Amino acid sequence: MVECELLETCGFFRVYSDTLDMACRGFIKTYCKGERMDECKRKEYRLQHGEPPVDDMLPTGQMIPESYKTAAG
Repeated sequence: MVECELLETCGFFRVYSDTLDMACRGFIKTYCKGERMDECKRKEYRLQHGEPPVDDMLPTGQMIPESYKTAAG
């Protein structure tokens, strides 16, 4: 399985990889370990700013909704 080379340092992946929330699991399957990893806005942000974005930024570039945060906890 192909995985993003930034998984070990990705705050989104670290925080939400064990969540039961289906939407977060879908983002991880599609962006972190799937065909859209090169379209990840978190990766793009890191390249542009020289540092990772906040953990709650989704791979789509949007901020994670509060309901996802409670499901992750």
